[in-house]
Amino acid sequence: MEQIKLFLLSHLPLLQSLGIAILKALLIAIFGWYFASFFRKKIYTFLKKKDEILANFIAQLIFVLCFLVAMIAALGALGIQTTSILTILGTAGVAIALALKDSLSSIAGGIVLIVLRPFKKGDTIEINNLNGSVESLNLFNTSIRLPDGRLAILPNKHIANANIINSTSEKRRIEWICGVGYQSDIEIVRHIIKDVIASMDKIDKTMAPFVGITDLGPNSLNFTIRVWAKLEDGIFGVRSELIERIKIAFDQNNIEIPYNKLDISIKKESE
Repeated sequence: MEQIKLFLLSHLPLLQSLGIAILKALLIAIFGWYFASFFRKKIYTFLKKKDEILANFIAQLIFVLCFLVAMIAALGALGIQTTSILTILGTAGVAIALALKDSLSSIAGGIVLIVLRPFKKGDTIEINNLNGSVESLNLFNTSIRLPDGRLAILPNKHIANANIINSTSEKRRIEWICGVGYQSDIEIVRHIIKDVIASMDKIDKTMAPFVGITDLGPNSLNFTIRVWAKLEDGIFGVRSELIERIKIAFDQNNIEIPYNKLDISIKKESE
C-alpha cells in the first residue's frame, strides 16, 4: 500500500498534466465536430437557395476539412508535434491514395461535375443507358432515380467521363406516325388531325405542330405528327389522349387505318 502511495505521489504531476492534456484533446475533438457540423449546415442552407447539389457537395467537403483540422489540433494538445503529424499524414496520404485511387478518382470526378455543372438536382439525364432524375451528388457518387422508382448510385468518376444527355425542359416533343389508306384524301386527313390538336388544351399551341406525309408505306400513307406538351401535364398521358382522339375522329369521318395485307395471286396453268 505504501508503495502505491509513493508511486502516486511521485507521478501525480505527470498524471495531472496527462489528464489535462487528454481532457483538452477531447474538448477540442468534441467542439471540432460541433463546429464542423454547424458550418456544414450553415453552408448548405446558404447555398441550397442557388443549387442543392452544389450546396450538399461543398458542405460535405467543408465538414471533412474542419474536422480534420480539429483532430490535428487535438493531437497537438496531447503533446504530439504537429509537424510530425503532418509528415505522417503526408506519408499515409500517399499510401492511402494508391490504395484508394478509385475513390479519389470519384472525388475528383465530383469536383469536375460541380465545376462544369452539366446537371442540377431534379434534372432528367440519360447516362450509360440509364434515364432518370438526379437526386443528389455526394463526394463519391451520384444518385439517380429511375422511372420505375429504383435508385441508381453511380461513381462520380464514371459520370465525369461519360456522355451525359440532359433532357430537362419545361416542354417535350411528342412524335407519332399514323398510317391511313391510300384512298384517303390527304387534305381532309391533315385537317382532321389539326382539329384534334387544336381541341387539346394540354398541347402547347405556342410551338407550331407538324402534320405531314413522311413516308409512302407498303399499305398506307404515313403521316408524322409532332406536337409539344409540358412535362407537368405528363407526356405519356398527352400522347395517349392524342392517339385516342385521332382514332375517334378517323372513325367518325370513315378514314381507314389499314393493317398489313398480303395479296396472293393464284395462276392456273392451262392443261
